Amino acid sequence: MAPLDSHPDLHATIAALARRYPAPVVLTDPLHQVLWDNIGYLIDDQRRAVLFEAFRTRVGLTPTEILAADSAILRDIASRGGMRPETRVQRWRDIAEIVLSRAGGDLAGTLAALPLTKARALLKAFPTIGDPGADRILLFAGIAPRPCLESNGVRALARLGFFSEARDYAASYRAAIDVLARHGAVDRDWLVTAYLALRDHGRALCKRAAPLCLACPLDGVCAHAVVASL
Repeated sequence: MAPLDSHPDLHATIAALARRYPAPVVLTDPLHQVLWDNIGYLIDDQRRAVLFEAFRTRVGLTPTEILAADSAILRDIASRGGMRPETRVQRWRDIAEIVLSRAGGDLAGTLAALPLTKARALLKAFPTIGDPGADRILLFAGIAPRPCLESNGVRALARLGFFSEARDYAASYRAAIDVLARHGAVDRDWLVTAYLALRDHGRALCKRAAPLCLACPLDGVCAHAVVASL
């Protein structure tokens, strides 16, 4: 799907979406982000925030506190985060062990001192963290302002007409990242705003199966909406 000539530029699009979806409080500490990703399984952000705060107050957010935590407390928190709570408890302990053994207890400082390829490799050693997650953690932490998106954001950006979505998700992801790179590759604040606004738009309105186009603030210029009406 080619971009429409009448389509607003990407900065205007992101600004419009950011006004509709106010940015949440963003975790910047890399360890906190890893724990946030692993705090529950297939739960929404509101429930995730409740569990994360319970973890903060009942366990603590340092690797030594996590390893010293009472197993019953960990299991209680994990049981409220979805399926396979016992796996989640083990992952929390694994996360703490990795920070101590490979980052000397200081994940943020270690990542900042490493070359980018090694920083990404260290992050990918943590449970559930792949390439997009590693890039997001480095971006939110201000360590490496590289463009990144999650799947909802990739879909929303494609439907808005900024690139042609491929059958292969990896190819679509690369195309989406190229779009962001051309518009704000080193502007950390803008890249964070773009990540959040596109993610929230993909979750709330630009859904995979049944997009809510009539409620979309960009419906009048959206490539997906124009094609669907033909």
